[in-house]
Amino acid sequence: MRHRKTGIVLCTVLIVLPVVWVYAQGKSQLKRVKLPDFKDRQDLKNIFFDNPQARLDGPRQINAAPTNTGGNTSVPGTNGGESGAGDVVGEWAALISATTLEDEIKASKLAVDKVVGVPGKFKGGDYQTARLYFSTLAAMFGVIAEYDGDVRWKTQALGARDAFGKVAANCKVGTDASYNESKLRKADLEDLVGGASPDLKPSPEDFVWGKLIDRGPLMQRLEMAFNERLKPWTSDSSTFEDNVEKVLHEAEIVAAMSELLMKPEMEDGEDEDYMGFSNRMKAAARDIVDAVKLNDSDRASKAAGEILKACDECHEYYRS
Repeated sequence: MRHRKTGIVLCTVLIVLPVVWVYAQGKSQLKRVKLPDFKDRQDLKNIFFDNPQARLDGPRQINAAPTNTGGNTSVPGTNGGESGAGDVVGEWAALISATTLEDEIKASKLAVDKVVGVPGKFKGGDYQTARLYFSTLAAMFGVIAEYDGDVRWKTQALGARDAFGKVAANCKVGTDASYNESKLRKADLEDLVGGASPDLKPSPEDFVWGKLIDRGPLMQRLEMAFNERLKPWTSDSSTFEDNVEKVLHEAEIVAAMSELLMKPEMEDGEDEDYMGFSNRMKAAARDIVDAVKLNDSDRASKAAGEILKACDECHEYYRS
């Protein structure tokens, strides 16, 4: 009887094992659905962002403070705290991000490297380009010195602002003196971007924007931002999408430069009509920033048209 049961069990195993093996083989050969390929899908171009971070307003902020404030409703960094009366709260951060400031300084360094090299070329005309970029650097470091929030080079900004403002003024002419000073500032700029701290002391005089930079170089940078970049980059939706991060950068530069043009002692800076044109340009530039965040190429194109209109009307008004 026992041998009979053992035989039955053995027969069952011999029958079941091949069935299980065949079933397992069949399962392992099941065909899976291929993963979708989103590369070069034009129908998705305006739905998903290639770089979502470019649409964010400024650098990522992490609130590490505890939630329980004990009834204190003041916001750090506002005038309600213990900050000095001269603090600029919200003004610059609303116009230009810390990322754009840093990128503009790095781009200006590359431009300075090209034009401050050969003395003959510098004195033959490159001094004018050097003046443009040294003025831009003075403006950017001036903004950083007043910036409301964390931004790179904050501790060196005052000395850098005044040093680059001085060399920009001296680069109105191409001489041995302006070339030698440009070489020194080029080395300082390389140190700053590289992470070192060159000995750049702020000027002892009271700071005034109108004494730091001239309107001419600022207008050159504005014309570059609009005519060479924003205007073509907002001409159609495809070009807008391909250059969206650059559009954001240049729009913030235009907004900040528009504000600088209205600073005390800038040429015509406090003239009511001039301020009206500058404010229109600034508002349109901020509208382009909003258009980038919304991925709205039509809105960006319309805002670029408003910048052009404000510039043309301003030039016509002050030419007559």
